[in-house]
Amino acid sequence: MTYEGQNIPSNHPVKKHFRTVADRALTQANIPDKDLLFYLSDLLTHFMYVDNLYKLKGENGECLAYLTDMIEVATEAPRSRKKECYQQIGDHTLFILGMFPESLTYGKRTLSHSYYVDTGRSSYRVASELEPNTESTVVFKKLADKYERCVLSINWIRKYTNDPFYQYMLRQFGMTQ
Repeated sequence: MTYEGQNIPSNHPVKKHFRTVADRALTQANIPDKDLLFYLSDLLTHFMYVDNLYKLKGENGECLAYLTDMIEVATEAPRSRKKECYQQIGDHTLFILGMFPESLTYGKRTLSHSYYVDTGRSSYRVASELEPNTESTVVFKKLADKYERCVLSINWIRKYTNDPFYQYMLRQFGMTQ
């Protein structure tokens, strides 16, 4: 499964890096699944561009930052666009919970972790039901079924890549500036 408009070649060091750390993370979570490996590594590459995190737009073309607004757009979207909207919600919640869980309690607002988990899981389930018998259907079902472990895998990637020794090694091998 790939994302539209993603211009990073499959042999690019960043993609290879994300695939390697995603493989380690899924191994840690005891999920030896190639479909999830490729999906999660593509997800991390996709969200390197912040604009992709807020891809859903409101009526006036503004980026939607709140989950409730995204759900409203998805429920009102024409059938031809619903799968894309629910996938975006699932991806958004998975990425936020895995990489930036502290953002749910940032500032004056506190959002429920379980609300994000339930919304992400159900979004992937809805996306899987909108186009039965496709390659993405299988992946979305797996994401829905193993949602919490996928969150833990991305969280492991966050912790692993923030480790000072790991960062030193990345600099030594020229993977960062």
